Amino acid sequence: MSEAETTSLTEQLERGFHGLRFEGELEAAYRRDQFQDRLRYLRINLAILAVISLAVIQIDHVVVPVIGRIVPDLVRTGVMLPLLLAGFAITFIPRADAWYPRYIAVAMTAALVAMSWISLTAWSQGEPRVFVRTLLAIVAVYFVLGLAFRSAIAVNAIGIAAYAVIASSKAMPAVEMTHYLTTLVIANVICVAGAWNLEHARRTAWLEGQRLAETAMQDGLTGIHNRRRFDDHLQRAWAQSIRERKPIALLFGDIDHFKAFNDRYGHQAGDEAMKAIAGVLSRFARRPLDLAARYGGEEFAIILFDTRREHAERIANEILEEVRQLAIPHTASGAAPVLTISMGVACVTPAARRSWTGVIQLADQALYAAKDGGRNRVEVLEREYEHMQTGYFHRHAAAKDGTDKAQ
Repeated sequence: MSEAETTSLTEQLERGFHGLRFEGELEAAYRRDQFQDRLRYLRINLAILAVISLAVIQIDHVVVPVIGRIVPDLVRTGVMLPLLLAGFAITFIPRADAWYPRYIAVAMTAALVAMSWISLTAWSQGEPRVFVRTLLAIVAVYFVLGLAFRSAIAVNAIGIAAYAVIASSKAMPAVEMTHYLTTLVIANVICVAGAWNLEHARRTAWLEGQRLAETAMQDGLTGIHNRRRFDDHLQRAWAQSIRERKPIALLFGDIDHFKAFNDRYGHQAGDEAMKAIAGVLSRFARRPLDLAARYGGEEFAIILFDTRREHAERIANEILEEVRQLAIPHTASGAAPVLTISMGVACVTPAARRSWTGVIQLADQALYAAKDGGRNRVEVLEREYEHMQTGYFHRHAAAKDGTDKAQ
């Protein structure tokens, strides 16, 4: 999650979610996570329902034979079983979290309408016991099939409406119709209360879990993301860049002469300076796939998704200017009378043959080039980098070669 999303988590917890719906991108993230977390149990439920459907057909031969006269076993098996198996299969396709809820909502709406027709046809032939099946289907829609709370209400509302229409078409007396419809409504009210409490508890637990995870991924001093979060996010952004063929930029920033600053003004002033610079960097990582992090020590990093060289270089220069405008005195600096930062920028278009660790090497090389060039400046690199050494080893290897030649 980006810094903006982290803030949204806290704000959402504070405001609550009385409509059982989160704001912005949190809702989509919640639904994806919930679907994945419950996927195993959802598949088990679908398999169990398929077995139950086959068993009920056999039991009906003895207990409720009228159903077999209304709908032949072959038709019942050829409809219910494929519906459940199709739902089971959809859970394995890409973006199942988006397709399965849509499918099962339509399938269960059709199933409830069909069950209402069978139940009322059986009633018209003197067999009212089939009505109980409709109540069981209502419970399944709310708690078994993985439908969202609002979708479950909509499916069952259509089911009740269909029952009323079919009952009228079969000339059910008003008193009996009122009895059956009242029973369906009461069953829905009870299920809504239970489903509401369950959904509210799940959403609260998810928000708290996400917030706890974000806290574990934050740097304790500056409040922005830490190195662990940086590595994780860069890998995911890299993979997405490969899939979408989008460029990615990595900005490394290092505070100029920071040791001298600490020696001159003290470590507490150094901590405050780092917080101020972290605040500047975080303002440039607002999109969902962008991220600002403390890389280590006085070094920071920004990941910019779908960003080309010109835009990345402009952002880096804007960061330098905003850091200078903080006007934090640094008389011990050889770069400027105020605290400044040097930035190295790597811009690449990821490919399967490349590694995300390579872009770190490239940004590191650019940062050292900026520092070697006088600090308080930006250096951009975007050439091939698979065999490039880091800036540190590159410089020291060159220095060693020079020493060997002199000897």
